[in-house]
Amino acid sequence: MQIINTLTVLALVVLSFALIVAIPVLYASSEDSGRSNRLILIGGAAWVALVLLNWGVSFFVV
Repeated sequence: MQIINTLTVLALVVLSFALIVAIPVLYASSEDSGRSNRLILIGGAAWVALVLLNWGVSFFVV
């Protein structure tokens, strides 16, 4: 179970760094703003889901 916890933390860190880079790039692009906003929303929702998953998995790690 500790390996799963480590993998969720790693995924959370990687997604956080990806969002740190992607959000300013998507806001700076002048192309389809609806698509950019949708990608930011999906990225944010995935980040929240990973935080909740990590919180749930941490209960099983002693």
